[in-house]
Amino acid sequence: MKILPFALALWVSAALALQEERRGVSGLEEEQLAEEEEALAEVLAEELEEEDALEPVLGNDDDVDEGGDECSRISPKEVFHTELHPRLLKAMDEMSLYVEAVVERVETAVEVLLPHVPDSPIGELKSQELFSELRDFMLGTIRDAYELARTAWRDLIRAHARGMGSEETLQALQLIRDAQHQGDRYLNAALQELSVTIKAIVMNSIYVVHRSLRLPDGSREHDVAEAIHGELPKVAPNFLGNVMAKVLERGSDPSGYKKILTEPLRDLNKAVDEMHATLETAMESGNSEDMAAFWREVVAQSHRRMRDDPLREEDLEIIYRNETYLTELTLSLMATW
Repeated sequence: MKILPFALALWVSAALALQEERRGVSGLEEEQLAEEEEALAEVLAEELEEEDALEPVLGNDDDVDEGGDECSRISPKEVFHTELHPRLLKAMDEMSLYVEAVVERVETAVEVLLPHVPDSPIGELKSQELFSELRDFMLGTIRDAYELARTAWRDLIRAHARGMGSEETLQALQLIRDAQHQGDRYLNAALQELSVTIKAIVMNSIYVVHRSLRLPDGSREHDVAEAIHGELPKVAPNFLGNVMAKVLERGSDPSGYKKILTEPLRDLNKAVDEMHATLETAMESGNSEDMAAFWREVVAQSHRRMRDDPLREEDLEIIYRNETYLTELTLSLMATW
């Protein structure tokens, strides 16, 4: 039972008051006061227990009563809420924070850069509208991918609670696979949109800085890059300037950059692939009717994954304040799409 600080203080105050009353009395009166003190403590304990019982269980809004004698931990509910939903949330949180970090920095950088370059084609982008729409599209797509995977799992959990055989379970797992791969396609489309937008801004920014330098016609590409690189700290001393400088140093050939992984939901996909393969093997060997044994194996697989690849506690907000890391990640994004 959890005793809230206010309730604890109230109980202490009442007890002290009873102790004050007890001074100067004895015998029967003292026994009566002791009984009142005990009764007060019991009432307070009951109220606190009722208050605790009303508190919602966070993260189990899709929970269902499975019924029967089978332990509810041997079920898709256990696998999803214990392992896969936390992995899904982490992937979505990481992508959302990355989008916010990049878009905010580029938007600020464009505002800094524009006054330094006359007749900038970047100005034609209507940056306020561009970045607002980009944020809405990216974060909306991330939410859609999350809901797609979450809904597919919720459907399996509820179907399992009603009772389903091996064929139905295999079909449900296939639907989850399809939903998660569709979620990956959603997220890839969003990342591609972000990549194309950032590349357009970077290349246009390099172009306008080049124009502002008014270098002689026919200047060698190396000399142009050197001149722009020397000017960047003055006109773009920020994240966008860092990305521009790295592009000038390494060139725009995407083969020179490390690519990012294009399967954001790969941890969930691997888990469902294992479940699907386990059930298929059981069906082929004639053991598919023992669904309790199947879910025991699936839960064991989940525990092994958690042991071999635990969810690390990471402060992503601090990580994405590291502009060196953020710059390299953005260059990889640009090289991938």
